[in-house]
Amino acid sequence: MVTKEYTDRLGIKVPLHKLRFEEHEKGLSAEFDKNLLEAHLPRTQGIVTGDRILADTLSTVMPDSTRDALRKTDFVGIFGRVVKQKGFGGGVCLQYFFVWDYQAVPEHEADYEPIFVYLDGSRKYAIYDLVHYCSRRVDLHSETAFRMIPGWHSFLPAELKDAEIDKGLEVQPLSDDHLRSWWSIPDEESRLKVEGFVRDPFLLEAPGHFMDEPDENAQTMCCSFLQIERALDEFEDPKKGITEGVKRAFFGCVGFLALYRLGAYLQLLSEMNDIGMVKIPISLSSINVATIGKMLQDGFVSLTKAGKKLLEGSRSSDEEE
Repeated sequence: MVTKEYTDRLGIKVPLHKLRFEEHEKGLSAEFDKNLLEAHLPRTQGIVTGDRILADTLSTVMPDSTRDALRKTDFVGIFGRVVKQKGFGGGVCLQYFFVWDYQAVPEHEADYEPIFVYLDGSRKYAIYDLVHYCSRRVDLHSETAFRMIPGWHSFLPAELKDAEIDKGLEVQPLSDDHLRSWWSIPDEESRLKVEGFVRDPFLLEAPGHFMDEPDENAQTMCCSFLQIERALDEFEDPKKGITEGVKRAFFGCVGFLALYRLGAYLQLLSEMNDIGMVKIPISLSSINVATIGKMLQDGFVSLTKAGKKLLEGSRSSDEEE
């Protein structure tokens, strides 16, 4: 059941003369520069309509609760600010948070997806949220855009035509009041969990994580998806890539000596199944230490057409470790 208790805390209205931007570390400054933020606003696809399109497209194969959540999710807006390193030649980071009032997979209220754009002389690059705040980096060119992954609200870089790009998006101030409101939401799943790298985005690395201290589950999911990405990039046949990637993710990120991580690994696969990226013909709840080896050997996960489209080109531009 979709319940929204914190919508008023997401898109709070602060008079312009009361806007403050003091949530940053020493040696940095922060401000709202609407012209600069909108001039470099990442090109995106599906921000407003993606969830509903996914619900309509896969309505007969996804869980009823997921379909209902997708259709009742509303986009709140894009909130941004400019963070600068003081002194001559200091770096500039444009912090954007794309905010929804709900997320379908995994289901919870309030969702914040960051894309940080860095201006470094003639170069421009972004560090973005792939999934569960796992960070990835991509150099930005005039044709670079980001597909929003419906249900997850995460991003994958892609080359898209102008006709496919979201239109009419504006950037609202990401003020101290907004950050403190999001950080103080009492429900843990609905609370903004990015803090340290908001205050100092120049310490953020990719591949890495937007959270200061990601827990074991988050680390396992990030490790697993990175293994899947690399396998898909390595093999020309996506079917082979997804099968090999899922294997590598288990043995490289879980393993038989750390089966307490199995839950996070299976949760990631379940979420990929729920949003239509992969197809899993068996119940993940039936998988245990006795069956995982055979399941992996048989290649129980297959990449869907929708998943292949989402992942096309996502690794070609990313920076490696």
